[in-house]
Amino acid sequence: MTIDESKLGKVIENADAGVDRTSQQPHIHIEQRQLGLQDYLKTLVKVGGSDLHLQADSVPMIRVDGRARFLDCPAPDNEMMKAYVRTIFTALADPGDRHNILDHKGAVDVAYSLPGVARFRTNIFHSREKYAIVMRRIVTKIPNFEELNLPPQVENLADFNRGIVVVSGTTGSGKSTTLAAIIGKINRSRSERIITIEDPIEFQHENAKALVSQVEVGTDVESYEYGLRSMMRQDPDTILIGEIRDSFSLSTALRAADTGHLVFTTVHATNAPLTIQRMVSLFDPEQKDLQQTQLALNLNAVICQRLAKRRDGKGRVPVVEIMMSTPLMRRYVLEGEYEKIKGLVGHKESGSQSFDQHLTELFQRQVIDVSEAQRLASNVDALKLALRGISNSDTRLR
Repeated sequence: MTIDESKLGKVIENADAGVDRTSQQPHIHIEQRQLGLQDYLKTLVKVGGSDLHLQADSVPMIRVDGRARFLDCPAPDNEMMKAYVRTIFTALADPGDRHNILDHKGAVDVAYSLPGVARFRTNIFHSREKYAIVMRRIVTKIPNFEELNLPPQVENLADFNRGIVVVSGTTGSGKSTTLAAIIGKINRSRSERIITIEDPIEFQHENAKALVSQVEVGTDVESYEYGLRSMMRQDPDTILIGEIRDSFSLSTALRAADTGHLVFTTVHATNAPLTIQRMVSLFDPEQKDLQQTQLALNLNAVICQRLAKRRDGKGRVPVVEIMMSTPLMRRYVLEGEYEKIKGLVGHKESGSQSFDQHLTELFQRQVIDVSEAQRLASNVDALKLALRGISNSDTRLR
């Protein structure tokens, strides 16, 4: 049956202010046709979306610039969802193992490729005893720093030759994209060995000046832990560990940095000081003093990201908190005075900056509006004073 592409591509706004959520809404017209998984994924790419949500008996939802929107098409039933799951598993090298994880543990992570369209980071799970799928589009083109609108200090992180750099933020804040740009710069500028351990691989790096090996958990190696154990025997210079998720991954990252490697990794945290505290909470009790020393002596920088909606409505822009390592920060970590670290954020002389400083700068450049700046601010009252000062001194912003 022929699919009306224009109808499928239409999205219904679901997140704007002023939407009436109380009165009964008109019924969505349900056409007598069955859509395949590829139809949804092509539509996601067509409208510039980042995530596809499919759930039995629910209207499909996509996310565009962080905002939830529903597709104007029928809700898939559980039999259709089973067909979508089979489509995903059929594309895997070892579908039986992943299906077993889904059946016994309730959820599974896989990578799915649609040739000529895109790759997708996929989570399949159960919701009310029926299947649900979330697929995030992976943009495989290695970004450059000009495209990302990141502060120049972030690009300079590629110039380190040893130590550890941590990129933090919530899910979907652009951590992987920033790291891809940094690794891409190292690949283009230095003759060395780069190894990445990822779950899944998002950006595919082709060899430039460097030799790059990318290891995908579940495809190239059995587990995250086994991949980390093997990595140190593969003669790396620069290492990307996709995520610090437990004590073992933290100890591996710290040990690699302490033995002269350059390590990049991510942590789920909402600001730079909390990133340090999150890492400290993962210290092995039996090696706490050693790991505290390793962190203090080898940490180069922590950057934390949020995404702000542009003033012109065309996409989003990263807001970045940067905390560069200084002698004072190393002393605080060595002595376990972690609560004092937050006072170091915002010292621009060392290359650091706070979220509120970057928000003020983006507002001054008319990239974001005042409501978005206040929404993402760490200290709303202080930010209001800073923005009021800009407005009073710059007639363009009045």
